[in-house]
Amino acid sequence: MIEKTVEIKVKWYLKPLTIFFIIIAAGPFALPLVWKSPSFKRWQKIAITALLVVLTIWLIKSSIDLYHLLLKELKSLSEIL
Repeated sequence: MIEKTVEIKVKWYLKPLTIFFIIIAAGPFALPLVWKSPSFKRWQKIAITALLVVLTIWLIKSSIDLYHLLLKELKSLSEIL
């Protein structure tokens, strides 16, 4: 018996390596591509989504903390001058 292998042609922007670079460049804005991609299993899509959400929340919190630190340093610098 001869088995036919069906090869699905995946568009370049739905390939895992491309999605990885888009995640690096655009962060959570790449999530629709993750969910459209047939290359990932459902559990992988959920894991990538959860990881990006946690990373985004951490980056926002770190940015706010950095902003407050910079304001404090700017205030102390203005008192010196």
